[in-house]
Amino acid sequence: MPLETERETADKQTPVLLVEDLQQRLRDPQTGEQFVVTLEGRLAIPPGAFAAMLGPSGCGKSTLLSVFGLLRRPSHPHEIGRFEIAGIDADGAVRVHDLKALWRSNQQGQIERLRRQNIGFALQSGELLSSLTVRENIAVPLRLNGIGRRQVNGRVDELLASFGLDASSDLESENGDQRKNRLAHARVNKLSGGEYQRVVLARAIAHQPRIVFVDEPTSALNRELARKSLIQLKLSQLTGDNPGAVVMITHDEELAAEFADMVIRMEPEPGKAAGRVVEIASTTPTYDAAAFLR
Repeated sequence: MPLETERETADKQTPVLLVEDLQQRLRDPQTGEQFVVTLEGRLAIPPGAFAAMLGPSGCGKSTLLSVFGLLRRPSHPHEIGRFEIAGIDADGAVRVHDLKALWRSNQQGQIERLRRQNIGFALQSGELLSSLTVRENIAVPLRLNGIGRRQVNGRVDELLASFGLDASSDLESENGDQRKNRLAHARVNKLSGGEYQRVVLARAIAHQPRIVFVDEPTSALNRELARKSLIQLKLSQLTGDNPGAVVMITHDEELAAEFADMVIRMEPEPGKAAGRVVEIASTTPTYDAAAFLR
C-alpha cells in the first residue's frame, strides 16, 4: 500500500514546519569520525513566527537548518518521529506534506518541487549569480516557479524599494572609471557587502515562500542596516492573509531579542562530536511592528 504523502486541512494555524525526534549523523569521509545533531521532542513553527536559532559555533545549527530546509536528506528518515511542511495551494488551501513518507518512498522530484515553491534561503555564502544583475538575481525564484513576466517585474520592483536597492549608487566600471548606475541593473560583483546581503534577503522572499531560512543574515551589515533589513524581512514574510515563517541562525542575542518570538537554543555535547537542541521557548520581541507601520 503506497504511503500517504500529503493532506489538505482547513486549519490556517497548522504549523508551517513540524519536526519530532530527529537525529542527523554526518561522517567525515577522511577520518571516519561522526558528528551527531539531535532534536528530541517536538518543534512546531506556526504561521507568522520568527524563530531565532542560537548557540556557539560548531553545535550543528547550520546542519539542522539544511535538513529543515530540505537541502540535505536525513541520515535515517525512518527513525524520524514526524517531519511535515504546510504549504499553500494556488486556491489558498493549506496542504500538509509528509516529508518522512516522501523520503521513505524516494520521491525526490516532489521534494525538490516542494522546496522550490515553499522554501526560501539566505545563506552566509549568498550564492548570487555573478552573471546576472541585481534585478535578475531577485527574479530567479519567481522564474523557476513559472511566474509571468508582469508579476515578476511588479514583485521585483516592490522588493527593490523595500530593501533600499532602487537608489542610484557610484559603481566602478571595468576600466576604472566612475559611473552612475542604478543598483537594480548592476552586476552583483559591483556591490558592497551590505548591498550584496540585502539582495540575498530580497531574493529569499521573492516567491513568497511559506518558510525562509536565514544564516547570519546581518553579518555584512552595520547595525542600522541590519535592523532595517530584518524589519523588511519580518513585514514581507509574516504579514498578510497567509503569513509564512522565518528561522534565523544568529550569534547576535540582542537582534534575536528584538525580532524573535521563538528561540531554538543549541549547545555542543561535552566530550562528544555532537550538538543538540536544549531549549525551544516562546519569547516576546521588543520590536513593535505596529509602531513601525504607523
